[in-house]
Amino acid sequence: ILKRVYEIQKIGIKSYDALHLASAEYGRAKIFLTTDDKLLKSVQNNLDKIHVKVQNPLNWILEVLK
Repeated sequence: ILKRVYEIQKIGIKSYDALHLASAEYGRAKIFLTTDDKLLKSVQNNLDKIHVKVQNPLNWILEVLK
């Protein structure tokens, strides 16, 4: 997990966020929900480098309820 944390940090994501993302990837989470707009933007700009879907909870629930 720590190796992946360092890889994620290289794309500009802060250490705690990188740890949470790496843990979600390791746990094979299907979705990672966050209200952190900066994190959402960073992930959006690096979709090919993050291996878990990251979304705002409100957008996700609206998508699920469709």
